[in-house]
Amino acid sequence: MAAALLLFLSLPALSLLAAAQTAADTPAATDSPPTVTITGNRFTVETLTRATEGFVQDHGHPSPRLNQLTRWERPVCPQAINVPADVAAFLTTRIKTVAGQVGAPTRDGCKRDIEIIFSDAPQAVMDAVADKRSFLLGYHFVNQTKTVSKVTQAIQAWYVTAVRDGATTVVDDPYYVPGPNDPLKDQFHGNGGSRLSHDMTSVFDNIVVIVDTTKIEGETFGSLADYLAMLVLAQPASAVGQCNPLPSILSLFTDACPSAQRVRTLSPADKAYLEGLYSVAPDAVGSLQRATIATHMLDSLKTSVLAPDGGTPAAK
Repeated sequence: MAAALLLFLSLPALSLLAAAQTAADTPAATDSPPTVTITGNRFTVETLTRATEGFVQDHGHPSPRLNQLTRWERPVCPQAINVPADVAAFLTTRIKTVAGQVGAPTRDGCKRDIEIIFSDAPQAVMDAVADKRSFLLGYHFVNQTKTVSKVTQAIQAWYVTAVRDGATTVVDDPYYVPGPNDPLKDQFHGNGGSRLSHDMTSVFDNIVVIVDTTKIEGETFGSLADYLAMLVLAQPASAVGQCNPLPSILSLFTDACPSAQRVRTLSPADKAYLEGLYSVAPDAVGSLQRATIATHMLDSLKTSVLAPDGGTPAAK
């Protein structure tokens, strides 16, 4: 599926990043962004609990069939397109490093399943995708194609998701009708699993990412790499464009967050969310997955962000 994308990516609209970027501006592939510590307002146990629950809701889009949180089951294998080779190597190495740190599968020599396309005319690229390879837009009805393919963010992703049951994988498609011998037909009609488990897993099949090169000026490749890692390891619901009580790299390009409040690396909350996502039972029902991840985040963050007495916020 991913290989098909390159059949039409020779559009004149595609371009490299500005050639004015010097070698000094390009980080070595072995560099890693600095760590960041949550600062500012302290939380009480109650407010931190609400913040982690809200973070999970904002950062986890429910899968179309199972209402689960989708994650990678096969190796994370990104490719950066239309950037110099050293930049591409840095970006993809960082993404795979983060994937390994949070428990997502990685492997050398894997088959590409994430295409990160840099362009100064991103809508032209997505118009071509909509026209020639609309399945790469993910789950949608035909009459939604134009809306779904619209580029509205500096960095934007489209997710092809699937349902996996043992050796059987079925891509999420509103027009899919299970046959009489389909091993997933009972589950798709609500007859499989239990109140705690679907006996099935929502997984990523392919992700297309567009980076609008006209809107990322001034950002380091380290920040871009961390933003991309968060975007392709999870499927955010409404986190992009918001300013959350718990900082997130996904607020990098939003005007809703004052510049001083934006983090430019994966935040502790981002890392805790990804760790929770890739450690939670993959076949659990969505509500249980979200609750488990929120609990993991609470346990992970409370030592660094709780007020000294655990109740009254510290004075500013």
